[in-house]
Amino acid sequence: MNDLDWLADPQAAYDEWQRNEAVGADRRPFAEQSITQHRSMFARFHRHLAIHGKTMATFGSAEIDIFFNTLARESRPDTTTQLRYLKLIDRVSRHLVAMEVRKDNPASLMLVGQAWPEEEPTPVFLSQADDMRLQRACVAPADAPFKQLRSVAIVALFLGTGITSAECRQLNLDDLDVDGLRPDVYIEKRGPRIARRVPLEPFCVDVLREYVSARRLLVCPTRFLFVATATGKPMKDDTLGKCVKNALGKINVTAADMSPRLLRNTYGRRHIAAGSTNEQVSNLLGLSSHRTVARLRQTLDVRPEIPAENDSSKV
Repeated sequence: MNDLDWLADPQAAYDEWQRNEAVGADRRPFAEQSITQHRSMFARFHRHLAIHGKTMATFGSAEIDIFFNTLARESRPDTTTQLRYLKLIDRVSRHLVAMEVRKDNPASLMLVGQAWPEEEPTPVFLSQADDMRLQRACVAPADAPFKQLRSVAIVALFLGTGITSAECRQLNLDDLDVDGLRPDVYIEKRGPRIARRVPLEPFCVDVLREYVSARRLLVCPTRFLFVATATGKPMKDDTLGKCVKNALGKINVTAADMSPRLLRNTYGRRHIAAGSTNEQVSNLLGLSSHRTVARLRQTLDVRPEIPAENDSSKV
């Protein structure tokens, strides 16, 4: 591989290195799933560097810190997301130093004292009672303005399909079928997540049908299902998160993580409780492994309900 490729085309250089040379801590090649995930992670980090005018040869600890600040706003503090990114940046930096593309490894000192948690964090989800309350709240008044209808539809889609925030942002109008015999949403392959069709839960069909009708009437230059403005820009993650947080606030529910991930976990756990297998739920969530679903199943086996804090008397 030409060393200069890391400057001319970092993504292609990383893909080739990851496929042919990179190994884990045990000196074994990475599994296919890990390779796919690492490529997606590197692409995100590289986009961050490009935005800040840095290359694979010039970024430093300051750019890594800014990147992690962004991750912190999007990830729960008890997950290993930041550590996984740090280890990836460290591996790449060590390789670039060895290839004389870089002079130093800014991630090395950041790794001092870092260790994987001994136990996986317990997934945060809504109790069955709060799940049902939020389902019942997924309706909009007949005269609701477009933005209000959009917010309700977003929450209904998260709770009724278990898709991720990133998947929601990229949906096109044609991906959501609300008129067929079996309404569903089509999710394209994205990073390590598999392509799939997810049936819509019955409670969310009506409001999504109303939203699609309103969205089709909106004069817009793009085909995104959910748009932030009339210019057709896709929604941002923080805006999607506010939709979820506001919906939970209206039913007086709080949780450690009030993001789309909370509704995704609730959706998966709902299907596990209904008798679905780990493989079936993993397929619905677009996961190539069963680890996440196994953790959700443990919450049923060990503790039937971990309710979010709420005050039902106010509803």
